[in-house]
Amino acid sequence: MNQAKKFAAILTLMSISATQPFLALANPVEGTENTAIVYTEENAPSLPQGPVEGNSTGTPANAVESTAQGSTAISIESPSISVQNSSGENNATVQESAPLEKTELTVDAIRPFMTTDHAGDMAADPVLNLVPLATYYIYNSAGERIDYGYSQDNQSFTFSPNGFQRIMLEHQNVGRWYYRTYSPSGSWGPWAASGETTPDKGTVTAIMLRVKGYTHTMGEIYYRAVLSDGTVTDWAKSGEACGSFSGDKYIVGLKIALWKNGVEFSGKRGKALDSAYQEGLYFENGEPKYQTADNSPYTGYAFDPDSNQYYFENGVAQRGWKVVNGYRIYLNEQGIALKDLEPIMGKQAAYSIRINKETRTLYVMTKDEEGKFTIPYKTMMCSVGPDTPLGTFKIYQKYRWHFMHKDCYTQFLSRFYKGFLIHSLLYEKADPNSFDAINYNFIDQAISGGCIRLRAIDSQWVYENCKNGTPVTVYSDAWDKGPIEKDAIMQAIPREQNYDPTDPVVAGKQSAEDAKSVADSKKEVAKEAEENIIEPNA
Repeated sequence: MNQAKKFAAILTLMSISATQPFLALANPVEGTENTAIVYTEENAPSLPQGPVEGNSTGTPANAVESTAQGSTAISIESPSISVQNSSGENNATVQESAPLEKTELTVDAIRPFMTTDHAGDMAADPVLNLVPLATYYIYNSAGERIDYGYSQDNQSFTFSPNGFQRIMLEHQNVGRWYYRTYSPSGSWGPWAASGETTPDKGTVTAIMLRVKGYTHTMGEIYYRAVLSDGTVTDWAKSGEACGSFSGDKYIVGLKIALWKNGVEFSGKRGKALDSAYQEGLYFENGEPKYQTADNSPYTGYAFDPDSNQYYFENGVAQRGWKVVNGYRIYLNEQGIALKDLEPIMGKQAAYSIRINKETRTLYVMTKDEEGKFTIPYKTMMCSVGPDTPLGTFKIYQKYRWHFMHKDCYTQFLSRFYKGFLIHSLLYEKADPNSFDAINYNFIDQAISGGCIRLRAIDSQWVYENCKNGTPVTVYSDAWDKGPIEKDAIMQAIPREQNYDPTDPVVAGKQSAEDAKSVADSKKEVAKEAEENIIEPNA
């Protein structure tokens, strides 16, 4: 591996290691360093799982070796609830009236309810040879970790008799997990994404999760809770509330599982929330609806199990143009908020760029009828770094290809402040077939030297359409995932793949004008490399 790829891989692995303690601090594979086992396809399948600090109460000490034979996981499918995803099945509204089961509040008493069978065990994916999994941690108000659980261990769960106030989840493989909590304050907290700890809004009484991207093509999230009065909820599925909205009950036991797609889930579904009504998005004859636990009309954003984003007003899914929180969004005929409005609006005369450093999201904004940049025209994934500057700037210089530093080149560059540019992911040479796949698969975790990295198709669009003078605002807000939530990588690429699959040149969509621009830029690149004119913030 050349120096540029080594440097890029080390930065990526360091960033993942810093945000994923269960991988970085677990007993390493013999003969490897901790950073080497993080997201390294060759050895990940044999990655040992162990305690990060002390012993977990919910996770058995022999969790890895456990086979959960003779599991008592319930396999009754409730006839009173029909669940629908975006393909057209029905979801929960009124929940079954039968009382939920009860248990003593001890680890041994709870474990049978939290044990799943092996029918839905996740296998290593065919591209990276990584098992999709997550580790979830619960914390108290002081930020002290109470317990943790593993999605891939059939008997693992978290347990805290006094409840918990915050939760954080970290994942392996390509994609992104989301989760949010409900507390006695009477409202949902903001969505947190993989590696983020939810804000403290009081003792958690209910939770909601979902997963998107490549991992979601392989598995679905199911989760279950034990409440402080011993009530055991049924299993919730992505996007459904689980727990209680009652102020006198809170979650003491929590199990999160990733279940293999195509295998019928064996746990008991029906009443995941200890109330008369479920809470979450469902479909009725193909129409998106949102059920609240108190049966009141809902206003706000919601997500289906595939993380499609909807907006409801007084219980009705909206379509067309809608002003939400000062932004003018567009929802299609199915009610889904679109991330790319170019097919709807066509090219526009002017754009501005907004980059949320904390969520690693780039928004291309365009003007509304009043001439204000309120329309999220395009929403893009990006990589940033600790040195990415905050503030308002303007694009003032362009490069088709550019030498960054030894063995590191990028294409489609737009400079907005000193050594900081918006550009593609990294290449070994000024050649689209010298690409480093790790920065594509793990675009969320990769750490740049301060520049904004985009997939080739996105950096090309910015390069060609956001002319010199385009405003660029960089801000940082972990709890602002909008106005439109970004996509995740839907298909991982092999580690040895040497091109960006979104690159228009590789896809055979290069124009004659761009071909000439490439030829001219490569002459400049050669000169930059010869004179060692470096860009330190790639």
